[in-house]
Amino acid sequence: MGRHSADAAPGHPGGEAEPPGTASAEPGSRTTISPPIAPAHRNRIIAAIGMTVVGLVLLVFGFLSLTSTDDPPSTASQGTSNSPADSPTTTPATPSVTTTAAASTSPAPPAPPVLPVTVLNNSPNLTAGLATRVAAALEAGGWPIAEVSNYEGTQLPETTAFFTPGNAAEEASARALVAQFPEITGGVQPRFDGLAGTGLTVAAVGDWQP
Repeated sequence: MGRHSADAAPGHPGGEAEPPGTASAEPGSRTTISPPIAPAHRNRIIAAIGMTVVGLVLLVFGFLSLTSTDDPPSTASQGTSNSPADSPTTTPATPSVTTTAAASTSPAPPAPPVLPVTVLNNSPNLTAGLATRVAAALEAGGWPIAEVSNYEGTQLPETTAFFTPGNAAEEASARALVAQFPEITGGVQPRFDGLAGTGLTVAAVGDWQP
C-alpha cells in the first residue's frame, strides 16, 4: 500500500494523470473556448462586406460626377445648329384644279350662224307644193325661210344646199343645215350662175318628200 503512494504523481491526488493536450487551469480561474463559426454565417459576413465596398465605390463615383466641371451645351448653341432635322421644309405650291382645268380646256368653236333659206322647187315636173313642204320642214327645225319659188333651169340630180362662193358664214350655215337634215342628199355646193334666189338656197328635186 505504501508503494502505490510513491508512484502517484505529485500534485494530482489519487494518482490520475491529465490527458495529453488538455490545458491546465489555474486554481480559481475559468477557461472559455469559442465555438467554431458556421459556414452559412461566414458567407453572410462576406456578402455584407462586399455590399459595403460596392456602396463606397458608388458613393465615390457619385461625388465625382457632382463635382465634374463639364458643362452641357447651351440652349443658344443648340438653337443655332444647322442640322437637317431643324431646317424648315418648303412645300412646293400645287396649282389649283380650276387653273389647270381652264388651261387644258380649249375654247369651244362658235356655233355656225342660222341664216334665212331660199327654197326652190326643181323637180322634173315641178311637183305642186314640194317647195312649200320642204320650207315648212326647215322652218320647223328652226331655220327662217326667206323665199319659196320654182326653178326650171339646170335639172339637179339630188336635193342640194348652195352658198355664195367665198362667203364663209353662208358655207358654215349650209353645212349645219345639211347636218341637221340628212335628207338633203346632194350635200353642200357653191352657188353657180343662173341659180335663182340669193344667199343660202335649197333646191328640192323630189327625192325628199316631207
